Amino acid sequence: MRTRRGEPLSCVIVRPVLCGPFVGRQEELAYLRERRQEAGSSHGGLVLVAGDAGVGKSRLIAEFCRSLGYSRWRVATGQCLEFTSRPYGPILDVLSRLGAKPFELARATTKHEQFDAIVERLASLAARRALLVVIEDIHWADAATLDLLSYAGSKLQHMRVLLLASFRVDDLHPNNPATTAIPKIARHGRGGRIDLAPLRGVELQTFINEALSGFALPDETRREIALAGDGNPFFTEELLRSAVEKNSTRSLARRRHELPETLRNTLLERLRPFDAEQRRVVMQAAVIGRTFALDLLATTLETEAVRLLGPLRRARDFQLIEEVSTGSFRFRHALTREAIYRDFLDVELGPRHRAIALALESVPLSEGSLESLAYHWWAARDGARAAHYNELAGDAAGRVHAHEDAIAFYERALEFADLEPVVRGSIAEKIGGCRGSLGMAVEAHACTCEAADIFRRAGEFEREASCRVSAAITAYNLHLSEPTAPLEDLLGRLESRDYVALARVRLGLAWMAASRGFPTEAQSHLEHVDPAARAERPDITMRFHNVGAWIAMTVGDLDRFRIEHRAWVEATETMGSAVALASAYLNGAICRLQFSLHDEALANIEDARRVARESQNRHAEQSAHAIAAMCYLMAGNLARARAEIEAVPVSTESQLHAAWGAAWGTVIGAYVGSEDLIDKWFGVFEGATWTATDTSCGGGVAEIMVRRGRSRDAAAVLHRSIPTCEVLRGEVITLLAAAKYAAPADRSRAREHLACAAEGPYELVERPALALFDAIAYARDGKPEEAAAPAGRAAEGFRRLGYPLLEAAALELAGETEAALRLFERCGATHDVHRLRDEHPRKRLAPLPSGEQALSPREREISALAASGRSNFEIAREFAISHKTVEKHLASAYQKLGVSSRLHLAAYLNARHDLTEQS
Repeated sequence: MRTRRGEPLSCVIVRPVLCGPFVGRQEELAYLRERRQEAGSSHGGLVLVAGDAGVGKSRLIAEFCRSLGYSRWRVATGQCLEFTSRPYGPILDVLSRLGAKPFELARATTKHEQFDAIVERLASLAARRALLVVIEDIHWADAATLDLLSYAGSKLQHMRVLLLASFRVDDLHPNNPATTAIPKIARHGRGGRIDLAPLRGVELQTFINEALSGFALPDETRREIALAGDGNPFFTEELLRSAVEKNSTRSLARRRHELPETLRNTLLERLRPFDAEQRRVVMQAAVIGRTFALDLLATTLETEAVRLLGPLRRARDFQLIEEVSTGSFRFRHALTREAIYRDFLDVELGPRHRAIALALESVPLSEGSLESLAYHWWAARDGARAAHYNELAGDAAGRVHAHEDAIAFYERALEFADLEPVVRGSIAEKIGGCRGSLGMAVEAHACTCEAADIFRRAGEFEREASCRVSAAITAYNLHLSEPTAPLEDLLGRLESRDYVALARVRLGLAWMAASRGFPTEAQSHLEHVDPAARAERPDITMRFHNVGAWIAMTVGDLDRFRIEHRAWVEATETMGSAVALASAYLNGAICRLQFSLHDEALANIEDARRVARESQNRHAEQSAHAIAAMCYLMAGNLARARAEIEAVPVSTESQLHAAWGAAWGTVIGAYVGSEDLIDKWFGVFEGATWTATDTSCGGGVAEIMVRRGRSRDAAAVLHRSIPTCEVLRGEVITLLAAAKYAAPADRSRAREHLACAAEGPYELVERPALALFDAIAYARDGKPEEAAAPAGRAAEGFRRLGYPLLEAAALELAGETEAALRLFERCGATHDVHRLRDEHPRKRLAPLPSGEQALSPREREISALAASGRSNFEIAREFAISHKTVEKHLASAYQKLGVSSRLHLAAYLNARHDLTEQS
């Protein structure tokens, strides 16, 4: 072997220049051990390990893992990759290593459903043995993994799991999604962070001495290396290794800002002892990525794998790479791989990436290789293949709700100018869908309009129609001017032969009109839908009957509704879509409630729940909880209504779920007097970014605002909540709140809506609600005698239709206080029971039903501790039970005692104590 200048090169005996002992970081290790002890006691958490490249994050984590070698803890590591990470990749790798077989994502309807499945799997593994999960280099993590870590942080506090996640601080630039995600991850109560600083003073000197054990370097060189390395262990180690091999006393001191380039040159010099073939192998490996498989490397180099073992062994001996498993290798540090990769000219990289992509194409496609194919064809600048695989990778990311990653793949695909117009339009449409899922409504609208324009130029009018409808709905929710104008324009451009596109436009306009309370306009559009389009497209048939059923409900035509809803369900069954079928049943429940068909509505909800369970559709399950809460509320079963609304998560991805929660959660909380429930859902409304669903929220929110002395705010909410439309159906709670709290003009508008909705052959809830509205208005205007007659008529109507809470309100205004009190008590309306007893002192002789004697011994003990101010966690530790069990005991005690908060519980128990002492 010869050097570049041709001189013979003597045999090189490779000896590692490595610091064997673990130097410094004792406080950091002690902190990790403390967190490990807490996690072992089911108080898990997440710790971020931060620092610049090479500062020792991996070494600290490795030392901590080594300390668990003789414990019962299980340890698993996941690696984030710079370009080819699949969504949730490192977490899925961890779960696969911990389980008996590879972990695969189950089908999920929402991102949080996906998250819950992963967290539940982690919890099940931790139930057997405590877990240490290490996720390295999250500065390279895909957006889905970052979201999952943020979500999981709050869930770990009750598991035997300690999660360590490392990242480079110097890689957190503004365009890196980790820059904003990491602070969110760290905000959780059980979160922690270690910021590793460079080694200094004695620790740095010890590090250099240990690394040079057995090697001689002049003191001056050591000092210069210490200065050039700036206390960074990896940098210092590399500079020491280079100096030893060259046996040079040449000054290595550089200005600090030049250090990365100096290090790059030093790292590249590590290849100097390698011959041309060995260099070719290592450099090709760097193009594949930090982690690379032997078989892929051999294929791209067009050689047998056995021929690469020598070069790889030499690279391992020179500490460039390490073997992570059979047939799989990794550059020992990402900086090493980066330095080698960046030494290529751009013109050299294209053919290499192409060779890698071709090799990946020759083996069966898996999710793990799909992202690699997308990256390598993109890096090879092959437009057609890059677009194809990046679109596939985006689709795969979207299926698991990794929408940010899907957008990144789709945008890569759009970089190439020679894409077919239909392909470009399809990808733009998908980006719009992803942005809509992320709540980026403005951006989603722009992308969908762009896709529609592309389809228009390509003559794909059905695709254009679909996009225009989606864009119009988004524009309406954004309160943009003339949201339906593009649809009207498209109607004027389409010809009769475009009957499918015309049907989509008509159905879009009909659906928007029906949902906004304009049934006449909706029916007009529905009548123009060509039967041929319905015959060809099952989804058009489904939407046709969907709109027809909604129109029938709005105008109060029960017979037509039954026909249309049956056809709607049959159409969804023909389509084979579980999501559409669950939606048909849930909407059927909402409509049946407007006809006061309480049992049928609950039966529809159970049908939806069955479909949701069979299809593992948690989104539909949450919808079922929200709609069931509304049904039980109107039926006067507040205990069931509360249980259902508490099953709807506050951090829901669905604006509709958030709106329903705010609407019914505030009303239920107001009835039962639960400040916790009120704060939960009133806070959702106050912090909401949506405004299109204010109508259903108006009643409960206005009630809470008035109770908190915010009458003007309540009137403003009700002003927004009363829309301009032809018929307003199913909003009696908000319209009755307007009678109490709205400004005069808004009161008049609210009454007009009730009067319009009360018309028709069927007695619907709006008819007695109109009488109650008038009674409330009389009482508000200081005419209680005139309120009695309409209130009495309202009570009779509500009794016939099965609305006991509204019946109780009417009875109170009719002067039948005792009857109202009994009805409120039967429904569990604790707030109104206490209110009536306070307003009518003579009624105090009839004591509230006391459930104190019905409390179990454990419920009495827990209630006493809760009333004394002890937290659920403190009580759980006292009795060696879970905090969830404490919550269940307290909920049962609240129900039996007729209280709704710790404050009320304390007041109740103190009052009982005082009575006992007096007796």
